[in-house]
Amino acid sequence: MQDQDKTKEQLIDELRQLRNQLARLQKDTMEHKLAAETLKASAMLIEIAERKRAEEELGKYRDQLEDLVKERTAELASVNERLTVEIADRRQTQRALQESRQMLQLVLDTIPVRVFWKDLDSSYLGCNRPFAFDAGLQSPQEIIGKNDFEMGWAEYAELYRSDDRLVMRTGRPKIGYEEPQITPDGSRMWLRTNKVPLRDAEGNISGVLGTYEDITASKRIEEMLRESETRYRIVADNTHDWEYWVSPDGHFLYTSPSCQRITGYTASDFETDPDLLFRILHPEDLDHFMAHVKERQTTRAPGSLEYRIIHRDGAIKWIGHLCQPVFDAQGSFLGHRGSNRDITDQKLVEEALQDSSQKLKLFAYSVAHDLKSPAIGVYGLSKLLSRNYRDLLDEKGRDFCDQISRTSEHIAALVDKVNVYIATKETPLSIEPVNMIEIFRIIKDEFSAQLGIRQIDWLESEAAVEIKADRLSMIRAFRNFVDNSLKYGGEQLSKIWTGYEETKDFHILSFSDDGKGLKDEDSERIFTAFQRDENSKEIEGAGLGLSIVKEIAERHGGRVWVEPRTKKGATFYLSIRKNLQATTTQA
Repeated sequence: MQDQDKTKEQLIDELRQLRNQLARLQKDTMEHKLAAETLKASAMLIEIAERKRAEEELGKYRDQLEDLVKERTAELASVNERLTVEIADRRQTQRALQESRQMLQLVLDTIPVRVFWKDLDSSYLGCNRPFAFDAGLQSPQEIIGKNDFEMGWAEYAELYRSDDRLVMRTGRPKIGYEEPQITPDGSRMWLRTNKVPLRDAEGNISGVLGTYEDITASKRIEEMLRESETRYRIVADNTHDWEYWVSPDGHFLYTSPSCQRITGYTASDFETDPDLLFRILHPEDLDHFMAHVKERQTTRAPGSLEYRIIHRDGAIKWIGHLCQPVFDAQGSFLGHRGSNRDITDQKLVEEALQDSSQKLKLFAYSVAHDLKSPAIGVYGLSKLLSRNYRDLLDEKGRDFCDQISRTSEHIAALVDKVNVYIATKETPLSIEPVNMIEIFRIIKDEFSAQLGIRQIDWLESEAAVEIKADRLSMIRAFRNFVDNSLKYGGEQLSKIWTGYEETKDFHILSFSDDGKGLKDEDSERIFTAFQRDENSKEIEGAGLGLSIVKEIAERHGGRVWVEPRTKKGATFYLSIRKNLQATTTQA
């Protein structure tokens, strides 16, 4: 129905319906719109929630990722650190290995022993530099791949290779055997060779390692020693003395046949029984001999000794023993060589002389004692005669009386000198520090009256000198020097002076004067007992003064001598050994 056909009510009703529909549509639209907005909002909320959730997940993932990165970074740093250390260790190991190889090569090239190694076919794998030089090569590398048939010693190649095969087949070393070799110049040398099997990492034999040393010189020395030993035995076997050689442990290596003449025992007796010598030693000399042996073993120095043995027939024999250490060309100690001489007859003569000397000494003491008392008596009587009866005598009688007094006085002085000379030889020395300035002052004071009367100047060295000597002996020596100068210096004597110098081993004391001096030919004679200047017979003296000084010097390990001065006078020297011990020694 068309709108013009409808009534108003219908139209209003339709309008109302339309409005209702519109309202419903609007409502639906609003609801749809609201729903859309709500949906949109919900979508947005969902999106936000999902984004937040994603962000949270992303944050968690990022944290996990960061933790993982940190963990991996730490692991990587640790690995890197370990790698760095490992690289450093490897470099250090490589350096050490290189240094070790260099050191090994240096050792191989510098040791006097030749070193080489071969493969299973006896072809050379290498060698040290000395071996290469022996082979006429410029460097060890040149020998690699070569065999003995290609070397200068091809003549002995099969011999060398058979040794190689034996060592490689048995797996046992072959040590210290000698073999010849031809050098590049065609000469022959002798080797002392060692070969051992060369094994790989699994222990399988892969070749042979060898060393050798040149013993050509030793071979020549051995030959010379054999010739020398033959000559030595010819000489030693025919010597009159008992010659022997003992090893460092005391065993006889050689004993000459003369031992049988001296001891009654044969050379084989001593060589098979090292203790035989000690058993035949006289019991009183055993400790002395053992001390000598011990000292020789300690010091390895030459030595000498006198001792007694008991001959096989029971007789006592005196032995004069000399020994010295024996060394080889390298300085190794080989024992001692000794020489024993029968000095029994000599000792008997010495004992006889000593007995005679003792008797002579007792006789001298007796004579000196017996002479002095009568001489003093004669001197006293001559003085009484001169004092009480001089006026009753004529000039000749008075002169005889004076001669008797002087002669008896001279006899008494001579007896005193003889006693001093004997005492000088027999009295034990008391070695002690002695101030020589003090000794010189004592001597000066003793002779001060004579020095003053004759106007003789006394000069002393200002240097303080202290030596180790017998104090009384020093006083006696310089007393005799002064007495000698005053007696024989003559009228021109005007000055006396002392001096001192030293060497490494001696103190040298000197005594000089400007007197008339002496002849060169008298320089030795004046130190002999009872020797006097023939031109000084009118001067009183016994001729023992300088002999006493000589005895003093010798007992102090030194000597005495005189040197004439250029213009006038003389200088006497007395040397005293420095190493005298501060103790009492017997003559």
